[in-house]
Amino acid sequence: MFNHIKGKKWLILFNVFFLCALFLESIFFMLRPMHKELNDYIGDILGLQTNYVLILMLVFLVPLLYSLIFITKYSINIKKHEEVRAHIANKILGFTGTIFLIGFFSLMVYTFGQDTSILIYMLQYYSPFIFLFIALGFVIFLFTLLDEMIARAKTKFDNISFPKIRKYSPLVFVGLFYSWLLIMPLIFEPVYVIRGELPTKPLVIAHRGGSRYAPENTLPAVTYAAQIGADGVEFDVQISYDGVPFLMHDDTLKRTTNVSESFPALVDTPASFFNISQLQTLNAGAWYVEQDPYDKISEGEISADLLDDYQTAIVPTLEQEMTYLKNNNLIANVDFKTPPANHPFYDQYFNICLSVITAANYDSKVWITSYNPEWLNNVTTEYPDLVTAISLELYDHMTPEEFLATGYDMINTAHQKRNSEFRAYYEAGIKVNAWTVNMASRFEQLWALGVYSITTDEPIVYIRINRPTLLMDKTTYILIWVLSYTVGVAIVIGIKLFLIKKGKYS
Repeated sequence: MFNHIKGKKWLILFNVFFLCALFLESIFFMLRPMHKELNDYIGDILGLQTNYVLILMLVFLVPLLYSLIFITKYSINIKKHEEVRAHIANKILGFTGTIFLIGFFSLMVYTFGQDTSILIYMLQYYSPFIFLFIALGFVIFLFTLLDEMIARAKTKFDNISFPKIRKYSPLVFVGLFYSWLLIMPLIFEPVYVIRGELPTKPLVIAHRGGSRYAPENTLPAVTYAAQIGADGVEFDVQISYDGVPFLMHDDTLKRTTNVSESFPALVDTPASFFNISQLQTLNAGAWYVEQDPYDKISEGEISADLLDDYQTAIVPTLEQEMTYLKNNNLIANVDFKTPPANHPFYDQYFNICLSVITAANYDSKVWITSYNPEWLNNVTTEYPDLVTAISLELYDHMTPEEFLATGYDMINTAHQKRNSEFRAYYEAGIKVNAWTVNMASRFEQLWALGVYSITTDEPIVYIRINRPTLLMDKTTYILIWVLSYTVGVAIVIGIKLFLIKKGKYS
């Protein structure tokens, strides 16, 4: 195929180079809800905070544009010169650039570990558009391929020989590839192609009160969650050195409080080794207003009244949190942070927390989530009105039958689990809370899969979504692909026949 064109391998190489650059550029664009986390992650490694995502997108834009110019230039002139005369610098750039881009993607996959599954689900969400893009490219290529097919069809095929097999094998390969292209969208069917009714929209639980919109694990965060119409709040509970449960996620206080000003000598001391009187002298919200870590204040997402509350937020006790949640009729999704083994209340931690929770008389709205079956078994026995949720990590597998045998009410798990697992839980009537969902595309997938609730740092985004954007039934999905291929091929053949009839094309 194209045997008369010299140097065509360089044109093919730059096509691969272009596709690699386009793929990486597209990934960073689609990951825009996670740009803040990516910048922080790279900044922590390098010790310097800046907009690394923007820098990388600009860097990848250079090979993207350069390879596009190269491909366009030689594609236009290829009929005239019948040769791709790539300069030695372009040859080196095309080869080393392709290796670099593939290596960079491999490094991303290795670095982000289990979070790489986000890329898989994101690509699956956009897969119809990706398939259409690939199909369009090969339908266009079919125009040139028809010349080869017509020429081969005119060739007599009297006997089988290796040269003739070699001669026809590219056409056979292309034919098989087109067949694969036709069925690929049906094999890798997106989860928003559904049969029957769309499941009920998942409940929206504000992770730490909606940590992108409010200072996490504070009472004003509960107020924010209530104002936007969230269904509940997830929060983290530790226990003070004098035995009072309080809200804090990190092991230390330095990220989310002014401990460096109030207790400079105790900056690196574990939060659970402070007395409650010390903890409640700390400011736990001013840092959010000063740093505006997710630009929500500058974007006008936070009201002036809330900002005033943020400025004076304290480290709340579990009792205060339960009162706020009850007054606002919000689900309390409790995440327990066990203190170090040398803590004076290490053995009593869970029971103390449980006594505070039950004292609020709000049992039906409280989710006790834990990895500890012993704790959950105790709750199901002693406090049957509380909702028990077994926590599962990404690689923890529990079949529907195994879960139902436990007697727990829910599963609390990472949203990156396989779609087939979520679907199996839904079909078995099992409620699942998926954490921590910060991509709208993933939320829509989980909705279609029948997930009961999601925990998210930006609850307002998902509260505003009334229906999955790309939702469609199976019949419509199949018709889209049949029509796309049929129309595309028909147009190519029609143009070819028209040109032949006019004598403008052989």
